[in-house]
Amino acid sequence: MTILITGARGAIARALLDQLLAADLPHRIASRTALESGVVVDFARPETLRPALDGVDKVFVYAADGLQNLVQAAEQAGVERFVLVSSLSTALPDADSNPIAAHHLAAEQTLSASTIPATFLRPGAFAGNSSWWADSIRSEGVARIPYPEARLDSIHEADIADVAFAALTEDGHQGKAYPLTGPEYLTQREQVGLIGEAIGRELAVEELDRSTAEQYLPAPVLDMFAASQQGPLETWPSSVDITGRPSRSFAQWAIDHADDYR
Repeated sequence: MTILITGARGAIARALLDQLLAADLPHRIASRTALESGVVVDFARPETLRPALDGVDKVFVYAADGLQNLVQAAEQAGVERFVLVSSLSTALPDADSNPIAAHHLAAEQTLSASTIPATFLRPGAFAGNSSWWADSIRSEGVARIPYPEARLDSIHEADIADVAFAALTEDGHQGKAYPLTGPEYLTQREQVGLIGEAIGRELAVEELDRSTAEQYLPAPVLDMFAASQQGPLETWPSSVDITGRPSRSFAQWAIDHADDYR
């Protein structure tokens, strides 16, 4: 069993790689640009795909343009399983009009049409999105945020990697779609406070107006922030339902990434 990890520079892929190394499982890492160790895989360049898939049984993949090329090459190479990082937005009522959801739905549909069984991981808000604040926190001790009272159940990338590891190494996950969120709702202001605790520094929050925020963030994300400030919030599954291990809190994520903010 050899597992191909595409998008190897991504946070989830790196966390998954740590698990494969710890379990001493055969694997191959791939990225669109050359890595120190690994192979080049560019979905838009079919000539890069067959060599990368040689001897591979399972593939971890993000939703990316040109995925159909990878699927075709994988079918020819005898790949037995895909695990796709999709998005929780695909399960929301406005999925048809949401460009983020549409992008990930297209990836899911591409894999669903394949002869290779697939597992879809559908995380919601990533705890790593808080890295957007890192520059101003490091330089000024300030996080500039649209809708600071927006409540998010942000998920640690290592929890997504835990589910990916299970889907790649255990039976019974093929054909499943797993919504994934963090274990608690916190406002973005509270998240900043936890980052401050992790780095031992008092941090300020400045609210960005909508027009300024639109220069940095997609409108559907801002709409989600706005909606999450009011009314009851839906509770979704977390990684504990698949792995049996407690999901990591945002406080833990802040500790794990404290150096990013120092």
